[in-house]
Amino acid sequence: MKCKGLLVTVGVLALAAFLLLPATGNAARKRMTIGTASIGGAYYPVGTGIASLVNKYVPEVEVRVEVTGGSIENPRLVGSGETDMGITNTSTGYFASKGTKPYTKVLPIRAIALMYPSTFHMATREDYKYRTLQDLKGHKVAVGPAGGSGPIILQRIMPIMGMDYKDLKPNYIGYKDSCLALQDGNVDAVFILAGAPTSSVLELSTRTPVRFLKVEEKVIAEFVKKYPFYMRVEIPKSYYKTKEDAVSVGVGNLLIVSKEMSDDLAYKITAALYGHIDEFRKVHPATKVVDLKLAPKAVIPLHPGAARYYREKGVLK
Repeated sequence: MKCKGLLVTVGVLALAAFLLLPATGNAARKRMTIGTASIGGAYYPVGTGIASLVNKYVPEVEVRVEVTGGSIENPRLVGSGETDMGITNTSTGYFASKGTKPYTKVLPIRAIALMYPSTFHMATREDYKYRTLQDLKGHKVAVGPAGGSGPIILQRIMPIMGMDYKDLKPNYIGYKDSCLALQDGNVDAVFILAGAPTSSVLELSTRTPVRFLKVEEKVIAEFVKKYPFYMRVEIPKSYYKTKEDAVSVGVGNLLIVSKEMSDDLAYKITAALYGHIDEFRKVHPATKVVDLKLAPKAVIPLHPGAARYYREKGVLK
């Protein structure tokens, strides 16, 4: 009887000790968010892929994807702590880090990586008469969400063409809705800044043949010279089954985090992406060009945790 009593006592103590062990699994994971953009561009699926990789390789965190206003809003969200990570482009990231327009103060953001370029899609329907941006003077166009960078690019490139942003009738709607509006004839063109090929334009092109507006090479050259954080990009005709290749402008994209993120966590996030680069490249067609050697070449300061990873890999001194 004493033996049985002893066994019961040991069993109860063992159960109590088990119940007092730290929780494991999702319940113990730190919940985080990543700010992307409207559904239909590249930011949302890229952000979803980043979240998936971080969740897979950084077991102590659980990242959830948030739809946001896009590249202008995301530095504000990260800087204020409303989101933990975000995707933005090199121009808005640079302005946010300096506290210049469209920002009113320096935002405490740091870069994890320079990832891939976004292409400025300037598309109309193939059956429309418009060939250049000048042809759209006085017409309704969809320029993406108000928090995105499409309107800013237009405002910068149009003066080089002898135009003014007021020459257009802009509609501030998400990328997917923009393409539906063009398909239905409610706007005459769409302007979408996203990694190519991007889903919203792909879906549109399968239903309604599209054409990209022609931009003169000298305009692109002057634009890139004036704003060196932009670049010349090509849109192969194979992407959207257009009749010919097109040229446009583009901008690099950054993964950003708060300056306050711990060095250890920033290191692990960087390793989750660039330590499994083959998986990262499969996240979206745009990410097939991600490159470890290019990752630290951000226009804003790198987070110390990310910098440590790049130094260990020999791509940063």
